[in-house]
Amino acid sequence: VKLKCMSTSRSTTPEGVEMKVTIEPASTGNIDELFRIERECFASEAYTREHILSLLKTPSSMSLLAKVDDDVAGFVIAISERRGPVQIGHIITIDVAMKHRRKSIGLMLLKAIENALAKKNVEVVYLEVRTDNRAARRLYQRQGYEEITHLEDYYSAGVHGLRLVKKLKPKPDVSS
Repeated sequence: VKLKCMSTSRSTTPEGVEMKVTIEPASTGNIDELFRIERECFASEAYTREHILSLLKTPSSMSLLAKVDDDVAGFVIAISERRGPVQIGHIITIDVAMKHRRKSIGLMLLKAIENALAKKNVEVVYLEVRTDNRAARRLYQRQGYEEITHLEDYYSAGVHGLRLVKKLKPKPDVSS
């Protein structure tokens, strides 16, 4: 799914420094930066470079990146698919580089991908998160996600996950 430039906004760091954040489509040309951030965020559980490339090329995928000035600060990849009568979205990964955390980048990416999914008539979106990732779980809960399933050994032996779900309100895509 081709996405257009989503937004540019101003945010303030915890130190009170204003910064310009741009959310734009990610592409295979960004693979080096995306893979670097993926490894930084997830270490042994990181997707491979090839898997990220495959996701970026998948026709049903949507991918966005956040830039602070010209520095890629994070990215999100989601897919949409029809299950019976319902269009479902799945946020595959949402990553924010360590040096850009606590600046609302994750929230901006989450809202932008939800908006893109809603424009594709997605009614329900789900994602997975590690049980020990309290910051991400708080972010998702504040945004209306509900924990629905405990995923035993989801990430690796002894590393459990949770599946979360949120209902979206489809939005007409006026750009098409």
